[in-house]
Amino acid sequence: MKKLRFTFLVIFLSMTVFNSFATINEGLKFGKIPDELVTMKVYEADPDAEAVVLSDIGDTKIAFSAGAGFQITYRLHKVIKILTKGGVSYGDFQIPYYSIPGRTDLVGGIKGFVYNESNGSIVKEKIGKDHVFEEEVSKTYRIKKISAPNIKEGSVVEISYEITSDLFSYLREWEFQNEIPTRWSEYSLEYPEYFSFSQSAQGFEQYAINEQSEGTGSANWSETERSGGRVAQSTTTNNSVNFSTKKYHWAIQNAPALRPEPYIDNPQSYSTKIEFQLQYLQFPNSQRQTFSGSWNTMSEELLKDPEFGKYLERNKFVQEIVPQLISAEQSEQEKLIAISDHLTKMVKWNGSYSIYPTQSLEKVYNGGKGNLADMNFLLIAFLREAGFDCHPVVGSTRGSGFVNPGNPVMYKLNYLSALVKTADKEFLMDISDPSLPFGFLPINGMNFRGWAVIPNNASRWVDIFNTIPTTETAMITAKMEDDHMLSSIQKTTKGYQSSLIKNKIKSTGEDKYKQEITDEFTGGELISIQFENLDAKEKGIVEKYEIKTNEGVVLSGDNIYLNLFENSYLYENPFKLDNRVFPIDFIYPQKRQVILNFDIPEGYAVEEMPQSIMTQFNEKAIVYSFRTAPPSNGRITIMLSYQVNETLFKAEEYQNLKEFFDLIANKQKEAIVLKKI
Repeated sequence: MKKLRFTFLVIFLSMTVFNSFATINEGLKFGKIPDELVTMKVYEADPDAEAVVLSDIGDTKIAFSAGAGFQITYRLHKVIKILTKGGVSYGDFQIPYYSIPGRTDLVGGIKGFVYNESNGSIVKEKIGKDHVFEEEVSKTYRIKKISAPNIKEGSVVEISYEITSDLFSYLREWEFQNEIPTRWSEYSLEYPEYFSFSQSAQGFEQYAINEQSEGTGSANWSETERSGGRVAQSTTTNNSVNFSTKKYHWAIQNAPALRPEPYIDNPQSYSTKIEFQLQYLQFPNSQRQTFSGSWNTMSEELLKDPEFGKYLERNKFVQEIVPQLISAEQSEQEKLIAISDHLTKMVKWNGSYSIYPTQSLEKVYNGGKGNLADMNFLLIAFLREAGFDCHPVVGSTRGSGFVNPGNPVMYKLNYLSALVKTADKEFLMDISDPSLPFGFLPINGMNFRGWAVIPNNASRWVDIFNTIPTTETAMITAKMEDDHMLSSIQKTTKGYQSSLIKNKIKSTGEDKYKQEITDEFTGGELISIQFENLDAKEKGIVEKYEIKTNEGVVLSGDNIYLNLFENSYLYENPFKLDNRVFPIDFIYPQKRQVILNFDIPEGYAVEEMPQSIMTQFNEKAIVYSFRTAPPSNGRITIMLSYQVNETLFKAEEYQNLKEFFDLIANKQKEAIVLKKI
């Protein structure tokens, strides 16, 4: 399976002066929102948008403060227009920040307004302190949540705040794009010559402003020296130093919304943004302080953090339970399955993502419910007790964007799995979805890479993907009866699709699920439905259908035209757009096979049959075959096979991929012609 390479996504910016477009400024001023934006009903650049970011302005500056030294000040101002009822949630804001003992990350100056049109006039309502709430994610990480008042369809919401910080190693990134369109996004950064930051830019949007220049700054401080003797004296010296600064200024206008497209469910991962990483500090007359291995530093902090590291300690209750679950005669895989099956029966996931447990593991086990970290720390504890080398892996979900190896940002880490080593291999486990068979990670956790937190400087990156293909095999027997077709279908699905169907049946109930399928089937009559292996996690689901339909059957004089795959998988090309910006991500390998036997009606013979083909894309990255056999004993047999071996393709490959799927779709539209004899 091809592993992801990000060289086509990430461009490292050099420290040179950028050419820029003519200077423009379309950002909105605080408290001065034009009436026409409040009364606006539709965003013309994107009429389907539920909301739009009208203005998003950030200014970051590292400056000297007497008594505190150098500090980072982030100033942010954001304005959002709510266009539909479905867009109301975009009026809520979250401000993540660190709370590390002895270090500073202070949020203040929160202010804002909600603007609404009422009886022909604009009503401006203040966002006050009672609209700001605090959430403690862990002892070192918190979120300020702002729930603005009276937000509704048509509202404009603006918020402004500041963050003061000395966490130079975690300089915040700036994202120019959102899942809703952005009219104007602008960011400025200035820092003294004593600091060196690398920059990495990602995305596909063109900059309206892209400038670099130099500025100046100064530091002023006082030093007091006390002298001894019979009468104590002190001497105060005022000091001052001037230094140069590096200044950057970026802006993007009319950035489109990051909406999912076919085979890309996480467009946020490809947003246009800039990230920063501290390389070194070098003050006058001082040695250079080099900052490297920042992810290792984060590992050390996590392991020392009582909200994380203590959950890796041995638990007495685990020592008592594990011997009852496994035996020496079992293989390693059998032990892993036994432990994970036991835990998924005892504890259910509450749907919340986090890298921090919410309570002691014993309480989680006895209470029967927990967040993602609760469940997988419990798994780690049980596996370690069983003798496995096992460590937590932190990362982000697909919807939260990729984890950047060059820039450790704690607030993006919301996913935790377990790295397990056996005698001959290592792999990741996550027990939050009890319907998945052994070896399958939940799809939302497969975000290409994660950071394994291992003591003694052994932490490292691990790839997060699934190598076991999801399979679907269908056996179809069909025959003509009068002017319609009777089909008997048996389909066996393994892997992710099997889990999806089982979860759906479990949540809705088998009878209700069958009724939903029956109601949605409009091509004829669904005579019967049966399911097998609903409770067998390691076995694929078996679906059996009896169908009576006239779809794909055309009677014309002495001829019958049959399209046996009408409305089936890949009958239509999933790629409709003329061009593609995002990569194409199939997420996991998959294989589909169909064996169709059609009984030729009495009195007819085959006039035309589709020709067999076997084709591939990109050196067998995707393989498709359509094979027909000569009629035998009054029966036609057609075998289809479709296999995705590599899962990620660049946007530059889109046109060729689209043509490949056009070929497949056209092939499956070819008809069999029967002629009366």
